[in-house]
Amino acid sequence: MSDQKSSKQWILPLLIIPLLLLLFTAYLVLNYANGRPIFSMPFSSEETTTQSSTSSQQADLEKRLKLANAEIKKLRVQATEQADVLQAKEQEVVRLIAERDRLKKTPVTPAATSEDTDKKKKAANVTDVYAEMPAKEAANILNELSPTEVVPIIQDIDAEQQAAIMAKMDPKKAATLTQLLAVE
Repeated sequence: MSDQKSSKQWILPLLIIPLLLLLFTAYLVLNYANGRPIFSMPFSSEETTTQSSTSSQQADLEKRLKLANAEIKKLRVQATEQADVLQAKEQEVVRLIAERDRLKKTPVTPAATSEDTDKKKKAANVTDVYAEMPAKEAANILNELSPTEVVPIIQDIDAEQQAAIMAKMDPKKAATLTQLLAVE
């Protein structure tokens, strides 16, 4: 019986000691996980943690506020620059509109040079030559020229003479010539 008693005496310490070690380890792990010092009073550490987290939050907020203020200043400078550019563009538009209006009011006088006058006289002379020529002969000569060369010559001839000349021309060339005359 004494053996039984001694074995029962050993069971109690063998269960209690690991249980106590397990509880102590759990306490240490939970304190470490919550960011508390390992050996501290449970109630006093909450105040310290709250104070430290509040001060770190305030520092973070101050940092974010400084960044936001810097961004606001930067955006204000950009807005001012853009307003200046916009004002310059508006002045340019007003200047261009005034110039456009001034140009509309001034009469357009073509600067007729002696070269232009000579070309017009020569074209008129050539036109007169073809207008006086018989239609068949004029058509034979104009068939040899390109349609773009024929248009300035034939456009100033009266409609009856044009019809007679074009009737004697190659049909394809006459069709092309008709299209070019219609555009002119």
